[in-house]
Amino acid sequence: MDFVQSNLLTLLVFSPLAGAALIALWPAGQVRTIRWLAFVASLVPLGLALDLWLRFNRAAAAATGFLFVQDIPWYPAIGASYHVGVDGISLAMVLLTALLTPLAVLISFSIKDRVRTYMALFLALETGLLGVFVSLDFLLFFIFWRSAWCRCIS
Repeated sequence: MDFVQSNLLTLLVFSPLAGAALIALWPAGQVRTIRWLAFVASLVPLGLALDLWLRFNRAAAAATGFLFVQDIPWYPAIGASYHVGVDGISLAMVLLTALLTPLAVLISFSIKDRVRTYMALFLALETGLLGVFVSLDFLLFFIFWRSAWCRCIS
């Protein structure tokens, strides 16, 4: 349980990508299963976002600025790192994204053409959006933003 607490944001951001990878590897003919896998995979970040919201301490956030911070050096030559955290506004955006994604997946059950690709890309889009809201490093923000933007226009 300590692993989940110390890596809560990372699990939240990348769990939809794991679901997308599972769906991408699933046989394309099993459309009903793919739809339900996408829905269940979209519920994982929702559960983690609710846990994040319940653990969020407003007083500590007001004093320190960001909570649940992870800062791992990534590319020291330019000072880039995997630096994520949440404050009150980003927490609201994370919660909203995690809440709307399962609803959007349910609404998308009517999609009939290339369901596997659609659901996998939809979950990858959620990863990009969640990453944008928790990024505290500009390069990381740009990568998540670019990832989400490319998924929106394709």
